[in-house]
Amino acid sequence: MACGLDATHLQVDQQQKGSQQANSYHLYKLQASNYHELIDYPFEIAEQEKFDFIIHDNEHQTLHHSFYLSGKQSANLGRLQQDITQICQTYVDWLGDAPFDDYTFMTFASGQDYGGLEHINSTSLITPRNDLPNANEPKLPSTDYQRFLGLCSHEYFHSWWVKTVRPDVMIDVDLRREAFTPLLWVFEGFTSYIDDFMLQASGVIDKANYLRLLAEQINRYYQTPGRGNQSVAESSFDAWIKLYRTDENTGNAGISYYNKGALVALCLDLILLKNSDGRYRLFDVVKAFYTQAKQNDSKRIGISSADMGSVIEQFMPLAEWEDFERRYVNGVEELPIEALLIANGVKIQANTKETADKHVPWGMRCNETPAGLKVNRVMRDSLAARAGISAHDVIIAIDGIKADTKQLTTLVNTAHPVECYLFRRDELMCVQIQPETTTKVKPRDETTGMTGAVPPHKVSLRLAKEDKTLENDNEQLKSEAGWETWLNVMKR
Repeated sequence: MACGLDATHLQVDQQQKGSQQANSYHLYKLQASNYHELIDYPFEIAEQEKFDFIIHDNEHQTLHHSFYLSGKQSANLGRLQQDITQICQTYVDWLGDAPFDDYTFMTFASGQDYGGLEHINSTSLITPRNDLPNANEPKLPSTDYQRFLGLCSHEYFHSWWVKTVRPDVMIDVDLRREAFTPLLWVFEGFTSYIDDFMLQASGVIDKANYLRLLAEQINRYYQTPGRGNQSVAESSFDAWIKLYRTDENTGNAGISYYNKGALVALCLDLILLKNSDGRYRLFDVVKAFYTQAKQNDSKRIGISSADMGSVIEQFMPLAEWEDFERRYVNGVEELPIEALLIANGVKIQANTKETADKHVPWGMRCNETPAGLKVNRVMRDSLAARAGISAHDVIIAIDGIKADTKQLTTLVNTAHPVECYLFRRDELMCVQIQPETTTKVKPRDETTGMTGAVPPHKVSLRLAKEDKTLENDNEQLKSEAGWETWLNVMKR
């Protein structure tokens, strides 16, 4: 049995009547102090593999950790233990200590399921078995394995940044009602930024792979037209009614507080570094809140939007934070991601072609069915949207040929108009896809900062110092210094 709560274990042997064979069974006794504590200690009874490891805090106290793995799998537990230990130790090195004496990872390996949930001193995870390290796992973790390590990093950090410091409305929660807060971008967004950052800070992945993970976040942001319609604070507040009730228009109507929250955290981190000449960064903000929590009798605190300002103003002028909050947290202005990364020595290569992602030809997501290509989603202002294609349409022919995925792929970059025959409900329709070169570009909206032009659909990142085409001038040297500060320095 795996559980973060101490369990009394008793094995009892019983002899069956008329048989010399003894049967054994196991008894486990769990006891919590109150109901809220009881429901925050999940347990799993299963056939498991297990390993233990020790983390040391800044006072040289030992923190015992256990990792349980169940489900059909063939993971390289030695490699997993090595990497998880490095990641956990890096968190404790940064924050000084932990809000727990011991910690338990509970992981179930499945086919394709993925997710995790944080608890007082444990986390329950579910992962595709292919995301676990194999016997021949290379020194640099595979892309799939990096995803699992990022999940572990994310839920582990929640012990400090949700279980200890949390939104004020979630301190004394009535579990019969929803608790609404505009701050989920802070807790899930900061965590979604820090989880991958800590993979490279711990040395488990290199900087190039971290930049690849960051580019994935940026691409998700650029590929979500709803970022111009919903602020990240609104996304947080609407979580109960929107985040987990997605439909075909979700990407056009709103933004994820996980995704945009992570990029808001990135921008805030880089702005703090710039304004303080490298003395302060986002990690200092988190640690300041954690220090407040430790000084509280309950060892935890709830924070509001106003508390965010009162702490951040210790590290940057309050007026600058309020301007940042107005534009990027409560507003929908385009995040200054590219300018900030370039200033920190990261070169960005953008592909502005709408068809750069093979999964969204003409800005639509569809799947092949016996009836034709069924359209699941259409991105706002895409070629498909401009032609009049809608979600749930079934495309039956493209340029007079029966529609299938292969044919669609061959035509997405064509320079001439393309005719699509489709059914909308039981009505046959014909629409024409106009190539991007013949489509008028809408002017930039100075109020929102958004533009009608197709944004960078896909970006890739690399360190400017590794680009031999750049001249080694003062600006580049300045950028390299910024890179050294951003990726290499994390205040203890």
